[in-house]
Amino acid sequence: MYLTHCPDFSLPQPEPCVIAMGFFDGVHIGHQQVIATAKKIAEKRKVKLAVMTFFPHPKEVLSHGKARMAYLTPIETKGENFARLGVDKLYVIKFDMNFAELSPKEFINKYVVGLGAVHVVAGFDFTYGYRGQGNMETISADGNGCFQVTTVSKLEHGGRKISSTLIRELLSKGDVGDIAPYLGDFYETRGEVLLYSRSQKRGSLKAEISTYPYYTLPADGFYEIEAHVENHVYHGVSHVRSKRGGSITMEIELFYLRKNIRDWTIKIKWLNRLSESKKVKMKAN
Repeated sequence: MYLTHCPDFSLPQPEPCVIAMGFFDGVHIGHQQVIATAKKIAEKRKVKLAVMTFFPHPKEVLSHGKARMAYLTPIETKGENFARLGVDKLYVIKFDMNFAELSPKEFINKYVVGLGAVHVVAGFDFTYGYRGQGNMETISADGNGCFQVTTVSKLEHGGRKISSTLIRELLSKGDVGDIAPYLGDFYETRGEVLLYSRSQKRGSLKAEISTYPYYTLPADGFYEIEAHVENHVYHGVSHVRSKRGGSITMEIELFYLRKNIRDWTIKIKWLNRLSESKKVKMKAN
């Protein structure tokens, strides 16, 4: 359910629920912990489990478009991940300047109490309301005791905080092989096959991919990838290159693929970065 803060918009009928709140970009291990905690509470209280998230990212709005976000996942992919985690309802609030002007108490009364929350779960660093003045220490008072609150503590791996920011940093360096312990899986992008050509050797296929919006490609270089097309999995190599003007191209070569996949949606999992020598060796195998 998409919610917009404006005078003529009315909320859906409230229903008792546990709400997990956050931006949840990437739905990484930390986010999954928030949702798993909320799910246990919802099951115990025999109510629905809801997730509340926001779009676009507050940094983009509050900077008036000057700070461009490198999103990890679009809303649609988030929704699929939430469904796999057992979420019953997804509320997506449009983050605009009208919404940003809400005081912490106004936000809680309208969008938390107003949606029937009996319990709220969020990470320790979650903030809300005007200039992020509300936090997990103020949320109970802002809700006037209408719901209970559980705060999920910081999670770390290898001495580093699990966060979307860290995953973006790893992508920017091309360190895709280091992402899985933080994300819970290899990083994934989706796109559409544009131009392609075939090689007689092993029936491999080379293609240019148009990546869908709100994904972030790794740094320029060659990568070992796993491509998912219509319930089939193919292994291959991807070459990411930046062009003048800021555009990025992605070309892939998939091995042992004989189908025509033009205009198909392709899901790519980024396994490892390849040196030039490793790329040549992989193609030879």
